[in-house]
Amino acid sequence: MLTEVSKELYRQHFLQNPHPFISEEFINLVKDKTDKVVRLIESGQNVSIGLLAGIKDGVLCSPFSAPYGGFHFINDEVLYEDIFRFLTHLKDYVIAEKLKNVQITLPSDIYCCSMNAKFVNSFVRLGYMMKTPEIVNWINLKSFDGKWEKKTIQKNIKRTIQNNLSFNLVSDEKQKNEAYKIIYDNRTMLGREIYMDFTDLEKVNNIFPVDYFLVKNVNNENLASAIFYRGHNKIIQAVFWGDIVPRMQVGVMDFLVMNLFFFYKNLGYEYICLGRSSTDGIPNEGLLRFKEAHNCTSSLRYTFTWGPERE
Repeated sequence: MLTEVSKELYRQHFLQNPHPFISEEFINLVKDKTDKVVRLIESGQNVSIGLLAGIKDGVLCSPFSAPYGGFHFINDEVLYEDIFRFLTHLKDYVIAEKLKNVQITLPSDIYCCSMNAKFVNSFVRLGYMMKTPEIVNWINLKSFDGKWEKKTIQKNIKRTIQNNLSFNLVSDEKQKNEAYKIIYDNRTMLGREIYMDFTDLEKVNNIFPVDYFLVKNVNNENLASAIFYRGHNKIIQAVFWGDIVPRMQVGVMDFLVMNLFFFYKNLGYEYICLGRSSTDGIPNEGLLRFKEAHNCTSSLRYTFTWGPERE
């Protein structure tokens, strides 16, 4: 059976986080967005898996305020039978606590490919409902060399270089605000959701670095911006990127993407997770096409739910 334990006992078993959104620092940052934070492990001596989640309105959620959540585990070689047993006992916990259901979104495969495979298989076999998987994209920086499959991208970048565009990591509050405003205006005008304000981003910046970038022209006018998280030692998380609407210029986003990839590659990072290219399972075909044209791989991000049947 699963047992709810203290933070101290939980962390005796799990010293590392597979991704930053289930770190204690991040959970502490967003804990007010749920009614209760719970840490679940198997009772007994064999503790190899844990779940750090929130309970809100009778639903056990991981994440409760992040793009994805999922499980802690001692290593990638956790036995399949242990995973299957944990998810079986998770159902028992939901019933015993009289919860409506449980909802878990796993991280992208670049964080834990082997574990994801075992979890997804177990979820399906145990009758959890799989929502339509989201399409996510990521770039392997280890193989990135600045060459593009589409020749038009290289031509566009060459043009931006000739026009003396600049790529800048910015750190003062004024320019960081400018970077955020570009994103806010871009999403508002394109009718896309924006789920964080500048204050939210700066709170995250207190627990791990948040990078802000601006692309400028020769007149020092802002053309585009990007905001990225540095919460993992090998993987960078894209938060937002975009150019000024309606002042969109050919090649600006190509220039921004190229510089972002080289910036983090030169810092020794191995991957950039570029987030979803779908919403509620429905692809944004233009966004997906843009990412794939810039050497990004598409994969799936899974969400599973289960709840006891009630009369």
